[in-house]
Amino acid sequence: MKKTGKIKYIQPRLYHKVIKDIEKVIDKVVNDDRSLDRTFFKDHIKFSDVILKDFSLTSSPNKRSKEIVETSSIYLISMLILQVCLFHRVVRERNEDMMLYPKSHIPYFMRQIDKDGKEKDFWDINSLKLLKRFYDKEDKTLNEWMGN
Repeated sequence: MKKTGKIKYIQPRLYHKVIKDIEKVIDKVVNDDRSLDRTFFKDHIKFSDVILKDFSLTSSPNKRSKEIVETSSIYLISMLILQVCLFHRVVRERNEDMMLYPKSHIPYFMRQIDKDGKEKDFWDINSLKLLKRFYDKEDKTLNEWMGN
């Protein structure tokens, strides 16, 4: 057998650092005016597979390739968390343009009428930015929110 080199063991990262990375991505996305609810209503897992299933990228020992895979993983987790916030689930696609969603349920951004029965278009709603404004008004730490 040919000796291929020294084995490199991957040490676990401290989970609070991974969570901090996720928080940074989420904060960046929430603050982006293009982050409309409808932009999250797609199968992010399928889109991430382009990178996360790329054999040449995922099996490469190259530092840059490893960074791309880790960054893509953090981004995917962030998008999935935001989907759960917006839609109460991770959005998956059955086949082209057919999302797996409960019968007779539609995402809020597809709403056509407000609570008073008046016509209103919610297509361009950015619920995440609205939620951020709510959190910014409150003077509580994350630990205080989690305690309630």
